[in-house]
Amino acid sequence: MSQPTVTSERIAFPAVLLDGARAALARQRAAEVEVLVAVADWADAHTEGGVVADQYGPFGLLRSDAHLLPGADVFGELGGPGAPLVSEFCVVEIAAALGLSTDSGRRLVGEAVELRHRLPRLWNRVTAGALPVWRARKIAQETTQLTFEGAEFVDRHLAPVAHKTGMVTAQKLVAEAIARFDPEKAELDRADSDAARRFDIDFDAQVDPVRGVVPVSGTLDLADALDLENAVSRVAADLAAAGSLDSLAARRASAMGEIARRQTTLDLSGCGTDATSRDETARFEVTPTVTRSKARQVVLHVHLSEAALSDLDPNGCGGVDLARVEKTRSFVLAEQVREWCRATSTQVVVKPVIDLRDRVAVDAYEVPDRIAERVRLTRPTCVFPHCTRPARGCDLDHVDEYVPPDPNHPGDGGPPGQTSTTNLAPLCRRHHRVKTHPSPSGVGRERRWRYRHLPDGTFVWTSPHDQQYLVDPHGTIPLPA
Repeated sequence: MSQPTVTSERIAFPAVLLDGARAALARQRAAEVEVLVAVADWADAHTEGGVVADQYGPFGLLRSDAHLLPGADVFGELGGPGAPLVSEFCVVEIAAALGLSTDSGRRLVGEAVELRHRLPRLWNRVTAGALPVWRARKIAQETTQLTFEGAEFVDRHLAPVAHKTGMVTAQKLVAEAIARFDPEKAELDRADSDAARRFDIDFDAQVDPVRGVVPVSGTLDLADALDLENAVSRVAADLAAAGSLDSLAARRASAMGEIARRQTTLDLSGCGTDATSRDETARFEVTPTVTRSKARQVVLHVHLSEAALSDLDPNGCGGVDLARVEKTRSFVLAEQVREWCRATSTQVVVKPVIDLRDRVAVDAYEVPDRIAERVRLTRPTCVFPHCTRPARGCDLDHVDEYVPPDPNHPGDGGPPGQTSTTNLAPLCRRHHRVKTHPSPSGVGRERRWRYRHLPDGTFVWTSPHDQQYLVDPHGTIPLPA
């Protein structure tokens, strides 16, 4: 019996796959370079006449052209010293065009400006395809704090080897540049230990609906960290003594909540005094009294179904009841909400059910609470493209401009009920500004962001350069031109 023949094509097939992957990566990197160059060109087209980042004139006074209408566009310093000032509103538009949030777009524009204007050697290596865009952007993040001379120092020493060194090398060069060219900053960085301290509770992280937890991280002063460790260890031990069967790690996590609720710190506003007088001529007897600071009220807006409240499964299929907690991006189990409510320190406020299908309107410009609550429940986030800011921290904007009545002509003015649940939308302050004020490159009303509220609850936005985006409760998609 003859043996099967193995063709050379089958032997070479794995190598073909590898070659295809490398070719695809090369095309991807070339496209990333094109995007970065386009972003830099866009920023250069929206600079303040090529003026470098110096908003102050002689004697530390603001330049005369810095007096702008409140809320209007401003030219900001996105790169380090010596880089051009860039229009804030132009960042909003390029971010939307690239499918980014405004904050992410701001970082991208700032890094492009930093590379082109302060790190020219690295920029040339990026545009030549010798340095990946992601690596160059990380270096630019580090150098924005440097003086112009310091940035040139890092650019000159790092550019030849940036494609094969890690970020540790770049950070060491940045630290050396600070010491060489900005000794005052180096001394301040050493003296100011507070700059490195932080404590973050990441409510923006994806919450696990089964556990209902959020990540916490921070950098503390050593003495504060030791005190916190002692307090957490002590409360965790108390929980075990009280009968808790949780693991040590879980008890330490619970201890943080117990410490927060107990508010055991002294009142830092000062000690109170009790003054009593025995008679008209006697001296006042002053006795210092120790008071404790009041616990800050933390408000959670939790949305539960009727089935979750009654702990009944109407379908009889053993489903899981979930609750939506505002300030987070996911759900928690209804049982988790029940545990929160069982705590003696929890104050529960039950609000009536609101039918969001009802149209509520008033004739005044001010938005009453009953309308504001409905609008924010209908759209929990800012309705600008790619923005995810919670609606409770946003302005409520009239989609169709409010036209006040004319006191001299009672028949004039806008139609009745202009302030309504169908004519209001939550906009964070930054995007409220870009909707209200024109872009610097535009002329008149047609060169500002504008939007329409469609009957199905979606919004269609049009940028100053006529790019359109459809925003619905699930996100943003660009519309064809």
